[in-house]
Amino acid sequence: MTKINKRKAPTAHLAPDITETRKFRRQRTISSWIWRFIVHALHRDFSLQVDEIDLLNQDRPNAVGCEITNVCNADCSFCVYGKKGGDERKKSKLDMEVLRHTLKLADQTGDMHFTLSPILGEVSADKRWLDMVKEIRSHSNIKTLSCYTNAILLDRFGSEDILTSGITSMTISTALGSKDQYERLYGVEKYETVVENILDLLRTNVALGKPVNLEIQLRIDKPFSNFLDSDLYGEILKYLPAEKIYILDDAWENSKGLLNIENLPTGHKFRAPHVTRDQPCSVMFRKLEVLMDGTIQACACRVEPELWLGNIKDHDTIESAWHSPQYEKLRNDWFDGKMPKCCETCTHYMPANDLVKKYQPAPVMKKIGRKLARLSGLQ
Repeated sequence: MTKINKRKAPTAHLAPDITETRKFRRQRTISSWIWRFIVHALHRDFSLQVDEIDLLNQDRPNAVGCEITNVCNADCSFCVYGKKGGDERKKSKLDMEVLRHTLKLADQTGDMHFTLSPILGEVSADKRWLDMVKEIRSHSNIKTLSCYTNAILLDRFGSEDILTSGITSMTISTALGSKDQYERLYGVEKYETVVENILDLLRTNVALGKPVNLEIQLRIDKPFSNFLDSDLYGEILKYLPAEKIYILDDAWENSKGLLNIENLPTGHKFRAPHVTRDQPCSVMFRKLEVLMDGTIQACACRVEPELWLGNIKDHDTIESAWHSPQYEKLRNDWFDGKMPKCCETCTHYMPANDLVKKYQPAPVMKKIGRKLARLSGLQ
């Protein structure tokens, strides 16, 4: 049986911060410069953020994202969408003036990754989805674009049009293995449609030369063998390698305490919250998140008015938005031990240092050891 990835926690893309007045800015020692050079050389990437100093000192985000809509076409048991307290805003869609202003600022900043995904919703629920993608990618400095989808409506757009629109990476969130499981977890009778849409997308992507980096994130019952031993899994492996298929395994977030264990796939449990929260959450060092009306939110995981930090339309550069007085106060307050109330029990919390822990000496030396072992085996 082919091994499949079990994702214990979602990965995060780095986008740190700093201003001239930031009181936590730090200076490098000679040893930290040397270590930084070693890591950069090892990975052949001199843009990597290697340590906490990089997190604190970088002056712009690596990614900018716009929330396209807060409408969804599914009713997932494990999601707070539609539940009181999950998102109290009216159903709406991204203001094109907000998108265009954000794009202008992002394009001026230099090479940038852009995300076009809802916080609570479905990207394809907006009929303008691919038109937006094409407009975003028409900006020369927007080099990559990613989004999430549940695949329910992909047939309305067509696989070839989706794959040639300018999207560079797309993650499909779904439950595969049985119709009953899917309907219980996703709350809609669309299993056959989803399976057909996914297979058609995978086949077309291969036929086109794999223009899009596709991944599947599964929310399925235990034991996982029910899916891993299925003909459907075997069919998917013809077009997508196993390392691009993930099972969310006991990494469930209980957003705002609105979910119960019964909401999760059978046999799963919620992610244990961090006991200590002395570092700011990593979301404050990731991408700049812009909501549908232009509101800047210091979180891409939940809808939290306490984390609203002005409006993108009031800024003439991405750097200005990233280092606004409101944003800097939020980061600095956390370093001073004053975290936002909404963050006190949030199970999405991940310490900022987790973004760079793989570049610490122990894991890096282990990586070097594996490389040396492979080289010696070839000799």
